[in-house]
Amino acid sequence: MLTTLFIATSLDGYIAGPDDDVSWLFTDADYGFDEFYSTVDTLIMGRGTYDVVRKMGRWPYHGKRTMVVTRSKDLEITTPDTAYFNGSLKDLEQLLKEQGVKNSWLVGGGELVAGYLNEHLVEQVVVSVHPVLLGKGVPLFPTAIPRQRLELLSAEAYDSGLVQLKYKIKLK
Repeated sequence: MLTTLFIATSLDGYIAGPDDDVSWLFTDADYGFDEFYSTVDTLIMGRGTYDVVRKMGRWPYHGKRTMVVTRSKDLEITTPDTAYFNGSLKDLEQLLKEQGVKNSWLVGGGELVAGYLNEHLVEQVVVSVHPVLLGKGVPLFPTAIPRQRLELLSAEAYDSGLVQLKYKIKLK
């Protein structure tokens, strides 16, 4: 199973502005997102990200299985094809493998991403760096993560100023 962190950040390292503002994300093009999304069979997101996305209106991930990682044992699920998981991240990855998941997208948020990186469960990272400085907001990596070497697979600069970097995480 391939687990990919596909995420966008401001140049100063925020994945959302104050009050979870993401209005600055991918406003002019999809920058390969649709192609990537078509390869994904399961989304993995943290509880906070789930709550933010639900408040945005129509559920954007209809037709894709979504696993919400939470400490809660009674999360109310209000979206289609969604379940919650409250065990260890290694147990979640094992469960998804056993269920035949081929490609999972680690959506976020920051604590979940740090947990996945700490457990060495991410194989690929795609970061779209937007040409904007937010000054404050939700950091890309809010907690310490272990040092990991990355191998650059591709780097693409767009006329808009967005730069997309694709890395493979090197195994020790």
